[in-house]
Amino acid sequence: MAKLITVFGATGSQGGSVANALLEDQDFKVRAVTRNASSDKAKALQEKGAEVVVASMDDPSTLGPALQGVHGVFVVTNYWEHLDEEREVKQGKAVADAARAAGVLHVVFSGLENVQKIAGFPLPHFDAKGRIEEYMTSLDLPVTFVRYPFYYENYINFIKLKPQKQEDGTYVLGIPMEGAAMDSVSVADMGPAVREIFKNWAEWVRRTVGFTADKLTIQQHADILSKHLAPKVFKATDMTADAFAQLGFPGADDLGNTFKFKRLHNLVRSLDLTRQLNPAAKTFDTWVGENKDVLQNALD
Repeated sequence: MAKLITVFGATGSQGGSVANALLEDQDFKVRAVTRNASSDKAKALQEKGAEVVVASMDDPSTLGPALQGVHGVFVVTNYWEHLDEEREVKQGKAVADAARAAGVLHVVFSGLENVQKIAGFPLPHFDAKGRIEEYMTSLDLPVTFVRYPFYYENYINFIKLKPQKQEDGTYVLGIPMEGAAMDSVSVADMGPAVREIFKNWAEWVRRTVGFTADKLTIQQHADILSKHLAPKVFKATDMTADAFAQLGFPGADDLGNTFKFKRLHNLVRSLDLTRQLNPAAKTFDTWVGENKDVLQNALD
C-alpha cells in the first residue's frame, strides 16, 4: 500500500522537488500543502496526482487535517518570507505539535545549525531552524533532519546573489567566502534524496543528514561559469562577509553572517551520504553545463 506523505512548501523549491520526486514513485501518495490551491504550481501538482490541501503554519487549526492519516511529513519553514525568527520558530513548533498529535510515523524537517549557540553571534535563518530541531527532539518525534547547503539555483533565482555585471563587462559573484570552499547542491536533486529517506525511514529516523554535491571556492564557481558561458567572464568578489553584512538591504546582515559562519566553522555536509541517497546528484560543473540557457537568460 502506498505511503501518504504530506509535503509543506509544496510549491516552493525544496518542497516542490520533494513532492515531484514522491509523485514519480508508485510507493507514495502526496498531500501537497499550500496557502493558494488555485496557483499554477498547485494545479500542476494536482494534475500529477497530488491531493492539494489549503493550510497555514500560522494557523494551527489547519494543520491537524493536513496531517490526518499520513505516514510521513516533509516540513520546511521559510525565514525569508517575513525575516522574523520568532514567527518561524512558532510555525515550526506548531507543525511539530500537530505531527505528534496526529501520530505521524516519520517527520523529515529541513533544519540548520543553531549558530548563536555554536558561534556566539546571531544568524536568524539558521537559528530558527536550529531551535525547531531542538524542540522536535524534545518531543521525541520520529524525525530526520536534513540540512541543505547553498543552492546552485541561487545564481538564477536569488536576486542578491545573482552575478552582477560590471562596467568592464565582466560579472562578479558576490558571495563573500573570502577564499574558503563552500558546500553546494542543486535543490532539485535533493527531492529524490528525501524520497529515499522516506522509503527507508527506519534506517534514517533520528539521524541528521547534511546534503552536498560539491565543495568549491567561489573563484572555482566563477571559472566554471566562465567556461560554460564564454565569452562572458566571471570572478569572485573581494568583499568580506562583514562588509556584505553592512550593505543595508533587508537580510544583508543575515546573509553576511551566513557566509562568515560557513567560512569559520566546519559544517557537517556529507558527499557520501548525499550520493548514497541520490547517486545522480550533480556537480556544479555538470549543473551549469545542463542549465546554460537558463543562466544566460537570467544574466541578460
